[in-house]
Amino acid sequence: MTHIKTAVIVLITAMVLSLVLTYASILSIVQYTKGNTERVLDSFIIQNSIYIYASIKNGNDYTGSISKEEFVTAFTEDNTLDNDGNYFYNKDSDGNVTYMLTMPDTDFSVDNTLNLTCQLKVLIPIYFAGKQVTQLSIPVTVTSSYKLK
Repeated sequence: MTHIKTAVIVLITAMVLSLVLTYASILSIVQYTKGNTERVLDSFIIQNSIYIYASIKNGNDYTGSISKEEFVTAFTEDNTLDNDGNYFYNKDSDGNVTYMLTMPDTDFSVDNTLNLTCQLKVLIPIYFAGKQVTQLSIPVTVTSSYKLK
């Protein structure tokens, strides 16, 4: 009977450890994605700063002419992820998808400050016994601003 209790304790401990490691892995992926997106947004603002500054200074809202496709292109060029046209994804050495990102949805607004907001979802497949059982969807929102001096 003591062997059964020992086996159950070892099994429960292994399950808890597995959950903790999976949670840490998911947090790492989300933080990495958020950091990269923030860096691309800031870079996009800096690259377009002269145009943005002139637009805000003159009291015009030309943010409609700032192309969302330009940001997606910058996001694609900056990331090392593969792109299939609908998603960005990362695969492990066995060819299994580690995580996917939806295409970023970027909004621009001006009120003496250019505010860029990027929304996307991190999709993380959950595997059990080598088979995908579900997919975890985590929304990520990143905001960056360019203030007129």
